[in-house]
Amino acid sequence: MERRIRAHDWAATPLGSLPSWPQSLRTVAELMLGARQPVFVVWGTDLTLLYNDSFGAILGPTHPAALGRPFGECWPETWHRTIIESALSGDAEKAASHSDPSGKRLGWMIGGFTFSWTPIRDDTGKVAGLYCVGEEAGDHAPTEERLRQVQDAARIGSFDFDRETGRAVASPEYLELYGLPGNCSGAFSYEEWVSLIHPEDREWIEAETRRAVADPTRHQLEYDFRIIRADTGQMRWITARTKLMRDTDGRFIRSLGAQWDITAEKDTQVALRESEERYRSFITHSSEGIWLLEFSPPLDASLPVDEQVELAYRNGRFVDCNDAMARMYGLARADDLIGKTLDFPMPSSDPEARAYLAGIVSSGYSVTGVESVEQDADGNPKYFDNSIIPVIENNRLKRLWGIQRDITERRRAEEQRTLLINELNHRVKNTLATVQSIAAQTLRNAPTMQEAKEAFEGRLMALARAHDVLTTENWEGAELKDVVAEALAPYRSFGEDRLTATGPEVRLLPRIALALSMALQELTTNAVKHGALSNATGRVDIVWDVTRAEHASRLHLRWQESGGPPVRTPTRQGFGSRLIERSLARELNGDVQITFHPGGVLCTVDAPLA
Repeated sequence: MERRIRAHDWAATPLGSLPSWPQSLRTVAELMLGARQPVFVVWGTDLTLLYNDSFGAILGPTHPAALGRPFGECWPETWHRTIIESALSGDAEKAASHSDPSGKRLGWMIGGFTFSWTPIRDDTGKVAGLYCVGEEAGDHAPTEERLRQVQDAARIGSFDFDRETGRAVASPEYLELYGLPGNCSGAFSYEEWVSLIHPEDREWIEAETRRAVADPTRHQLEYDFRIIRADTGQMRWITARTKLMRDTDGRFIRSLGAQWDITAEKDTQVALRESEERYRSFITHSSEGIWLLEFSPPLDASLPVDEQVELAYRNGRFVDCNDAMARMYGLARADDLIGKTLDFPMPSSDPEARAYLAGIVSSGYSVTGVESVEQDADGNPKYFDNSIIPVIENNRLKRLWGIQRDITERRRAEEQRTLLINELNHRVKNTLATVQSIAAQTLRNAPTMQEAKEAFEGRLMALARAHDVLTTENWEGAELKDVVAEALAPYRSFGEDRLTATGPEVRLLPRIALALSMALQELTTNAVKHGALSNATGRVDIVWDVTRAEHASRLHLRWQESGGPPVRTPTRQGFGSRLIERSLARELNGDVQITFHPGGVLCTVDAPLA
């Protein structure tokens, strides 16, 4: 029965969880479990039932379901309102002496045993329950002796203080609490008691006692304090409950009290508080998100997966978390997340969110290193690495503990890397195709191998320079002025005044930047060999502008040579001219014209920018 009592879900009963039980209830429960004869305890307004193994044998098929249930439901045939009310009033003798109309003495007869009862007071002094001991019929040991047994087993010390004599009659248990010899019972004074109180508690204990004695309306005095044992000098915690007796004028004349040692309970409270402080400090300063999700009512873990997911959305609430967790969701502090449902980070309308939760359910709610895609307060996607621990009792999921790390940046970097690798593969293939085309056209049209070599190298360098510009911009595009500058860079030795480039800021797509760079390379090479840059007086002016339109802006670029040798229209169109007029026009989806004026070559470009 001790194991059953410790494992029982008392939080679901009026008694509350085991740690919250009053000391008096815990004491009588321990006494009950240690007794050989059948003993049961009823406690609280519903008379919740607790019992030992001997009483369990009497219950028969009702055992163990009777544990934690109201006594009247378990044994309705023994219920007698008069007895119950008298017993709970604290008058055990009056309750025991009741008889029915025929004069027969009433008693609780259960399984061949007659049960006598002793009212038990809680920590406030109020009768809160009954301690019931069974004896075979015919044995009626005095109730006072049973109460004495309870007092002795619980190590509860009692005293009777007379104000007139200033002395107290103390029980052996009381003297043992303070480490005093047994012959001090009738000679223990108030001053001697005060001298054993811990120095840090002495002042306020005396002040509280004086206030209570001086107040004619006060009849109870209760406090917890520390003492220093007279024999060992050991510090102990004591709970004191004192009844103040007064004369008809309200003057204090006598006090009756009980005291018991609560050092173990206090040590447990301190340890629990320190543990909670360590836990709170850990989750507060942790960079990882820590959360607690509670289900009310608990979730039946035996239901189909889809039903559990539905109940999780309906009954789950965040009841604790740290600030790091809240910030991951774009919230300022932990309190902003507490109280929200699972629908906040994982909308129930999202099939992927439901599939993720179904996986958690299927795994028994215990997972490590599982990734999820959720959303923050602004609806932005967030990626998390999760570890989850369930609290399941009697196949009921009560709560989930979770630790999660924000891996959003890592996932985006991985996606960007994958995208770049795919883009690189695509561009390498395109570049190789471009090089193949340049090689074939150059070799086909060059008069000599030396000229072919020079033309091929120049075109490859132009392609490389264009790639340099785009690489700097992560292949997201390039500025027109940078493309022009790179194309003209090898020829700056001709002088800044012979090569000019002017125009507004224009952003080009990668394919347009590559095509335009190759065209400028061909125009510059031709100008050096045959055109304006082949003598000492010629010049090249590159001017561009943009006309803005509602649907698409257009680029207007002009390459103008002047001051060079007289220009004659070539008898055949070479690869360079075809590259400019055909390839550039195709890439730009626009119009490209080369005109061989006697005063210098003119190339015009008119194309949309989109």
